[in-house]
Amino acid sequence: MNDTAATDGFGDLTLWQAMLDRHAPLFSEMLPGAAVGFVARAGSGIRPGKHLAGLAGAAGGGQMLTWRMDGTRMRAERLPYRGLAQPGVDLLFVADDGALAALRDSLRGETLSIVKRQIRTGSIMFFVMKTKAQLQDAGYEDFLDSLGLAFLGACR
Repeated sequence: MNDTAATDGFGDLTLWQAMLDRHAPLFSEMLPGAAVGFVARAGSGIRPGKHLAGLAGAAGGGQMLTWRMDGTRMRAERLPYRGLAQPGVDLLFVADDGALAALRDSLRGETLSIVKRQIRTGSIMFFVMKTKAQLQDAGYEDFLDSLGLAFLGACR
């Protein structure tokens, strides 16, 4: 593990890649370039609170774990996190330290179930950076449904 892996909270990228490969059917409908990002809450610049002011300082500066569809499979990589204004991903998950630890610990198991649980408990904040139509066109429906996130609603 390199120094970045030891300090950014995400751990070993090869474990993330193995997890993504196990769940490949879930991503099979996604178009090339579709991307999901994870950042540590501590490095996100987002201040605690439920108000818009909590987002004002979200300028970034840390690392972001991304899952990006390259046309054949979803790939895990690290990129600089530049903040909410230009995250470079379609969906952004901002995880507290406990959620990151739970994700790292689950990489050989049911990681997506842990993501779902951490969203429900508020340990992971979820930001949608694209419109519903853009997400649908990019093939996100199965992925969002797997996390228990309403996508198209009850009436399709």
